[in-house]
Amino acid sequence: MENKELLVVFEKMYLQENEIKEKITIRVQIVFTLILAVIAVSSYMLRMLDFSQYAHVAYAIISLAFGFYSFLSISCFYAIKAFWGNTFKQVPPAMEVRGYCNALRHYNSEKSKIDFDGEPELIDVKGEVESYLCDAYEECATHNSELNQVRSRRVHLSFKWLLFSLAPLSLSGVLFVSFDMDVSSPRKNFQVIDKYVGDQLSGLNKSLDRIVKKTEELKEIAMSNEKTNPSGSKKGGEPTPVPVGTAPAKPQRPPMRIVLEDDRSISIEVNHETTKK
Repeated sequence: MENKELLVVFEKMYLQENEIKEKITIRVQIVFTLILAVIAVSSYMLRMLDFSQYAHVAYAIISLAFGFYSFLSISCFYAIKAFWGNTFKQVPPAMEVRGYCNALRHYNSEKSKIDFDGEPELIDVKGEVESYLCDAYEECATHNSELNQVRSRRVHLSFKWLLFSLAPLSLSGVLFVSFDMDVSSPRKNFQVIDKYVGDQLSGLNKSLDRIVKKTEELKEIAMSNEKTNPSGSKKGGEPTPVPVGTAPAKPQRPPMRIVLEDDRSISIEVNHETTKK
């Protein structure tokens, strides 16, 4: 086959390997997504694990979680190796190819200026460029093909160990659901603490303590007054006894009051003698 025909074949192979590279990258991203999903599920089970009723089941779930994370770490290792640190070969940019073509033409022009006994040997620019591109596509396609095979194998191993890790995770999930190991399950009695209500109750308790303290102080003051004033002494609020031998005076009627219902709320007292008139 000529270089022109080989150039077409190698170019197609080069483009095909680039497409395979992108497909492998997408597969690695899917594996990473699955890894994050199972990590979220396992983290929830470990965070909400209840040790109050079935402690032995809780420790069994923790042991299975260790096995799950061991397999998952191997899967992550292969996934990272397939995604990171891979070096692909690319054909030179178009400007460099054109520069190489111009350099060949300049070489032919300079060589033709030199006097030789015979006709100077000039380079076939078109054939040389085709040969160069053919070699470039062949080298890049071969290197990328080998690297894609390695990456594909690593993705396969990563997914394989991810499937292995699902076995202990599934078993721990069955135990978690069967024995109702979720501490936040509505079927369990758990204490609900309202911070606002707790603060209000705390303030109410402090107010009651102050009231009780004031009541005790008032009792002590009352007891001290009883000690200073004996029970037989006269109190200011009691009426003075009428002397023996004198007729008691008839008590007077209390005066009438007339209240004006306006914004000033003035009260006017009216004597009993005035009302009689």
